Amino acid sequence: MSLQLTSDFHGNTAQHQHVDPAILDRLAKALVEAGVNPEKLDRHAENEKRLAIVARLFELPISPNAKLEQDQRARRAPSALPKWRMKRVVEYVDSHISEQITLADLASAAGMSRMYFASQFRVATGMRPHDYVLHKRIERAQHLLCTTSESLVEIALSVGFQTQAHFTTIFKKIAGNTPLRWRREQQA
Repeated sequence: MSLQLTSDFHGNTAQHQHVDPAILDRLAKALVEAGVNPEKLDRHAENEKRLAIVARLFELPISPNAKLEQDQRARRAPSALPKWRMKRVVEYVDSHISEQITLADLASAAGMSRMYFASQFRVATGMRPHDYVLHKRIERAQHLLCTTSESLVEIALSVGFQTQAHFTTIFKKIAGNTPLRWRREQQA
């Protein structure tokens, strides 16, 4: 199957899809078997139906502007955050984990606008920047739970949570258990 662009005598570009004739013949037979009377269809209408069926089977666009529309959508789709920018964001989060970290802070570290950064970050990591920061806070908390005897309140504050309750809620959501139970399991 191939796509071909042609110009009419007005200079307008049209997109035509060429399908293997054997496929069209099999589809025509299927139409007849499905009860479509080929005598009542002119050749053009029959080919249009065949093409629509083939396009549906292969999920191909059938509008003349479909290729242009696909190209425009691809250009609008956000790209992933470049590695060097991602490295700067990771370093910023690691060095400011005990502080409040905003989207504006992360975007500034990456040298980008907030919304553009957020869209590129999500493409690169599969998560929102806020969720990433929460995961990094919990990773650091897990390390502290294993390597220190600090209280949960001290750990919560040292990884940037304002309250132990919020820390416990987020910890359980991400790690699957409360911080105290998680610590006991690690020590066992």
